[in-house]
Amino acid sequence: MRQPILVVASRHEILMGLSQALLKFGYQVMTAHPERDEIERGARMHPSLVILRPPTEPTEQKSSLDLVRERFASRGVPVLACVATDNEGEAVRQGLGICELVTGGRLRLNDLYLKLQALFDTAHRRELRITTEVVVAHREPGVHGAEMYLYDTMTSLSMGGCYIKTDTPHPVGTGVEIVFCPGDATRTLRLGGTVRHHGKGSGSDDPLGMGIEFKSLQPEARTTLESHLMSQIGTPGMPANL
Repeated sequence: MRQPILVVASRHEILMGLSQALLKFGYQVMTAHPERDEIERGARMHPSLVILRPPTEPTEQKSSLDLVRERFASRGVPVLACVATDNEGEAVRQGLGICELVTGGRLRLNDLYLKLQALFDTAHRRELRITTEVVVAHREPGVHGAEMYLYDTMTSLSMGGCYIKTDTPHPVGTGVEIVFCPGDATRTLRLGGTVRHHGKGSGSDDPLGMGIEFKSLQPEARTTLESHLMSQIGTPGMPANL
């Protein structure tokens, strides 16, 4: 997704928690409090989606709903509202018009992700992406021996591919095999892919890296990888609820 998601909430912990979760999912994020100046600023960034945690005080809630409806919902920008109860959800739906709802006194991040899946097409959904730091073995079949691997650090992982930080990247276009242990899995995951690009950090001493696009995943590998990505929603530093 090229355009960011705009998170609108009055409480700082909600803004920070949602932002942390969305960044973990791989989305670009910007935040705003539900005041006119900040909503206007957010509108100028042309977000792809608005996630709204409306204020509970009736007058403030109506004001924020009016602003979000005027600047986003009425212009075709999807709005996902996080509310505590079904009754509040109905009031929000009436205030916004068309919107999606996540209901619950505590926002479960898994519910949020499932709603995000429903709002974006398959091409975008396949890019559920997490930041990570895990040792990965990689080699170019036919060049390196069957038991010879290079070992580096994987820093990004998605259903579509991964990014490996290394100062010895394989050439772009090279077919590679990677092996790593996803989370608490009892066995390693072996995947094939193609090097699609090289990267370098902002600092002059930062090592090179390579972005790898996975080939078609076998059903068992797809299930293992998807389960690992979803399990990261509850890792330390990112709460399971907000």
